[in-house]
Amino acid sequence: MSEVEELMGELIRRLQMSKEYNQYKNLLGRMKAQPELYRRVSEFRKRSVAMQMEEGNNAISANNSLRNEFLDLQNNGLANDFFVAERQYCRMVRELQECFLEGAQIETDFLEG
Repeated sequence: MSEVEELMGELIRRLQMSKEYNQYKNLLGRMKAQPELYRRVSEFRKRSVAMQMEEGNNAISANNSLRNEFLDLQNNGLANDFFVAERQYCRMVRELQECFLEGAQIETDFLEG
C-alpha cells in the first residue's frame, strides 16, 4: 500500500471518530429501528436529492411542495435530529473534499465558459 493510501485510510478512521460521524450513525441506527419512519425519511431524502439535481427555475416551489408533503417528518424529533446530524456530517465531508481538490491542484478551467 502506498503512503497516500495509508494516509487516506488514516483520514477515514479519524473521520469515523468524529462527533459528526458518530451522531449521524447513531441517529441513522435509531431510525432504522423504526422501519416506517426510515422509509419516509429515505423517500424524502431521495426526492430532495433528485430535485436538487434537476435543472429548472421552480426550485423554491418544488422544495415547498416537498416539505409540505413530508410535514410529518418536521414534527418528528428523531427525524429532525437526523436531518441536522446528516447536514452537519455532509458539510464536514464537503469541506474535506473541497480542501483535497484545492490541494490536488487539478486544472479545471476548461469546464468554465
